[in-house]
Amino acid sequence: MPGLTFKKLLPAFIPVAWELFNHFKRDINHNSNIKKFDESEEKLATIENLIVRVEKKALLNREEIRSFKSHFYIWAAVNSALLIAIFVKLFIL
Repeated sequence: MPGLTFKKLLPAFIPVAWELFNHFKRDINHNSNIKKFDESEEKLATIENLIVRVEKKALLNREEIRSFKSHFYIWAAVNSALLIAIFVKLFIL
């Protein structure tokens, strides 16, 4: 009797077993793909981003140095002119 009910229910279990097999197969493939994830591309992107940021800061620093340099030359010229005017005033007049 128990064998007879199994024979009746066997056609119903075949699609269920096939779906379970496909489900586990998909899960195994998914897990293997996760384990194969390569972080080198992400690290390279991070390094490239940091390099770009450093280059931008270097350019900003160069511009700032040029600006300070020109300001320094202007103030040095003004101070030299004032110093010459003071010496002329003191020693010549």
